[in-house]
Amino acid sequence: MKKISILLIFIIALSCKKETKPVKTKVETKTTQTTIPKSKEKTTVKITTIVFLKDVKSLEKDTSKNPIENFKKRASGSVKRVIKINKNNIEASLIKAKDYKYAVITVGDYTILKITDLDNCKPSGSWKACMPKGEGYIKKGKLIYQNDYINNIIGLPDNKERLLYLF
Repeated sequence: MKKISILLIFIIALSCKKETKPVKTKVETKTTQTTIPKSKEKTTVKITTIVFLKDVKSLEKDTSKNPIENFKKRASGSVKRVIKINKNNIEASLIKAKDYKYAVITVGDYTILKITDLDNCKPSGSWKACMPKGEGYIKKGKLIYQNDYINNIIGLPDNKERLLYLF
């Protein structure tokens, strides 16, 4: 029994004295920068959209075939909310717009406007709401600048697609 005890103590002592040192391995890392088209596009989207929001006349510099349709595609990357507006919900939608920094309305692919002053509004009989001031463009072959109450820019209520983008 004494021999077994001595042997166990000897084994335990040897195992305790063994230090395990981490093995150093040389790891080569290369840092490469890859541009993923979608990520790059999102950055461009935000910049382009914000330029329009800050300066409506920047739309004139867009050389695409239809800058309004182009804006709609680009805005999807940075818009907080989109509301399809009509005669029944325009008043509530404009109240919601007060919670956002920017509000833009498009009609089809031929009208775009930024609401410039939600507090300066004029009652509209056809829309049954107080319509605020805005500025933007109507596309009739070329872009025609407008600065007026929005009901005079977006036209009479009908079944055309009118979208309110809130940023």
